[in-house]
Amino acid sequence: MMDSYFDILSALILLSSFLLVSHKRIKSYIKTFRIQSALIALTAGIMGIDSLIREGSFDILIVCVIIVLLKVIYIPRLLHRTYGTVEYKVEKDFYLNIPLLILICCGLVVFAYFSVSNIGSLDGAHLNLQVVNSFSVVLIGFFFMISRKKAIGQMIGFLVIENGIFVTAFFSTHGMPFVVDIGIFIDMITAILIMGVMVTRMNEKFESINLDKLKNLKG
Repeated sequence: MMDSYFDILSALILLSSFLLVSHKRIKSYIKTFRIQSALIALTAGIMGIDSLIREGSFDILIVCVIIVLLKVIYIPRLLHRTYGTVEYKVEKDFYLNIPLLILICCGLVVFAYFSVSNIGSLDGAHLNLQVVNSFSVVLIGFFFMISRKKAIGQMIGFLVIENGIFVTAFFSTHGMPFVVDIGIFIDMITAILIMGVMVTRMNEKFESINLDKLKNLKG
């Protein structure tokens, strides 16, 4: 029964990645990231309640609260603040058009399926499905990152990769050691703060957040 819930949640998390790729507006990127993070928090909450009933452990529930505070509330607000300082609100220039980006994402899911299926240490159809979906989120996040020209889009791509790695580890281990979770969150918040400052400074210097402008710095 619990595996069925996790299957549905992993599918919804994957679906949110497809929605992200289909958006052009930076504000929609942030909203979709928030929804994806809320789904991950819900997954951690269900897993945490199960862990509390079975083992009396609060660790995963604490991780759930941290995800809500950090990824659902704090980081989206930080991104909105950065978004308010930049000129461009809509991504107009893509390396590929949206339908083609979606098709490539479908190909990445197929690639993830065959990659995970060949890992012998993963047992059970449910676990494989959850890991396939979450590993696909990692690949789509990376693809989203390299397909966008604006710096905020690349920040969101980085966050989606982190979300994908987190849920892949979560579904594989049913709860990582608490110290590892805290270390991941500290690294992530540090990276986002640095990237937020860089985007703001880049916008002030070049009056644009298009990363192609950085080519002007080449000697």
